[in-house]
Amino acid sequence: EGIGHARARGGGQSHPAAGGLREALRDGLRSRGASLALLALVCASAFIGRSVNTSDGAEVISEGLGVLVRGEAAYGRMPSAEAATAGLSVAHSMYGIFPTLLALLVLAPAWLLRTLLGARGLDAAAALLWMAGAMLCGWAFGRLVRAVQPSASRLWAPAFVAGTFLWPYAADSFMEPFAAAALAAGAAVLIRDGTPAGVKAAALWSCACLLKPILWLTVPLFVLAAALGSRRQAAPVLRIVACFGGAVALQLAANAVRGNAWDVGYGSFALRFSTPLSTGLVGLLVLPGKGLVFYAPVVLLAAFGWRRLALPARLLLFAVPAAHVLVVARWSWWEGGAAWGPRLLLPVLPLICAPAVHAPRRAAVAALAVGAAVNVLGVLLAPGSWIGYAELLHPPADASWPAAGPVRVSTIPALSPISGHAWLAARNLAGIELPKAWLETGTSEVDPPPTAAESVSP
Repeated sequence: EGIGHARARGGGQSHPAAGGLREALRDGLRSRGASLALLALVCASAFIGRSVNTSDGAEVISEGLGVLVRGEAAYGRMPSAEAATAGLSVAHSMYGIFPTLLALLVLAPAWLLRTLLGARGLDAAAALLWMAGAMLCGWAFGRLVRAVQPSASRLWAPAFVAGTFLWPYAADSFMEPFAAAALAAGAAVLIRDGTPAGVKAAALWSCACLLKPILWLTVPLFVLAAALGSRRQAAPVLRIVACFGGAVALQLAANAVRGNAWDVGYGSFALRFSTPLSTGLVGLLVLPGKGLVFYAPVVLLAAFGWRRLALPARLLLFAVPAAHVLVVARWSWWEGGAAWGPRLLLPVLPLICAPAVHAPRRAAVAALAVGAAVNVLGVLLAPGSWIGYAELLHPPADASWPAAGPVRVSTIPALSPISGHAWLAARNLAGIELPKAWLETGTSEVDPPPTAAESVSP
C-alpha cells in the first residue's frame, strides 16, 4: 500500500480531483462499516436457512433444544427396535456441553419467539448460528492481520472468508469456525498488546479449547510465546498458566457431570491415531481432495511474514498450526468427514493465513481470487452430494479404493470435490454436459450423478 501511494504522488499523471475521488472511494471501502457490510454479505451469500445439515450440528442443536424443552442438557432419542420399554431414551451430544451452550445464544431468543416465527422461521433463525460463526471468524482474522501489520486493509476480513474454505461453513453446521475465531482473537491480543494482556488472550484461547478439546495441545506453545515476550517477568506468565488451569478444571468438571471427566468428545474413537503420518500430511496439504494449498492458496504467501515477525508471533502463527496439522494428520478421520476442504484444519486457518498480509499486494489479491473461485463451488453445491455419488462408484479392476466416500474423494485425485463440483455446476446450473473424466480410467457408475434438486444449494 505504501508503495502504491508513493507512485500516485510521484507519477504526476492523474488529475487531482480524480485522484482525490479515487482515494475517497478507496478509503470508504476500507472503513470499518464497509468491511463489516462486505463480510456480512459474503457470509449471507452462503446462508441456506437450515439449522442442521450435518450429524455434528444435529447433536448440538438437539441438545440445545433439550435444554429449552426438557430443562436439561440432553435430547430425546427414539428407543431401538429391540427395546421393550416405551418412551424416549436420553442422549448427550458427544461434542461436550460447551458447543451446546454456544448454540443456546441463538436458539434461546428464537425459541421465545417460536409462535411468531413458526417451525420454518425457527429453523432458519437457528441456522444463523453457523453464519455467525463464519462472520466472527472473519472479524477475528481482520483483528489478527492488523495486529501483525497495523496498516493492513480492513478488506482482509471479507476477502479471507471468500478466499478460503471457511466460506461454505457459513451454511454447514460445524463448530470449527467459532474455535478459529477464538484462536485468532487470542493471538491478536497477545501480538498487539503483549504479555501484560496475556490473561485476556489466554481466556480467548481457552474458549477455542473448550469447543474443540484437541486444541489443548497447542496451549504449551501459547505459554512459551507469552514467556518469550514477557521480558523475564514471571508474574504475567503465571497468571496465564492459572487462566489455562482454570479452563482445564472447568472442562473436566463439565465432563464429569456428564459421566466421564476424561471424555474429550468423539466417543471411543477420539484417541484413534492410526493414519500413517505421511498419508495424513500429503492428504491435508497437497492432494486436491482436501489439500490446504488448493482450498486456501493464500497460505502459500505466509512465508513472506516469517522475517517480519518477532519470535512470539512466529510461534503463534507458524508453530501452532504446524503442531495442529501433525496431530490431525495422524488421526483416523483426518479428512474431516463429508465436509468441504480440510475441515479439521479450520481452527488454525486464520493463524497460518495472517502472515500473508506481508506479501506483495498483487500476489495476495491473486491468491484470494483463486481461492474464491475454488470455494464458491462449495457454496453453490452441497459437499455431500458429490461425496455420496463417489462412494457408490465401482473402482477400476486393478484398483482398491476406500469404502467411505469422504476418504475416496480425499485420497483419489480423479475424484477431487473441486473437479467434481465444477462438473456438477456445469451440468446442474448451466445445463452443460461435460465428459465424465473419472470414468475414463475404468471406473463405472452404479447410480447416475445427483440432479440439481439433489446437489444445488437452496
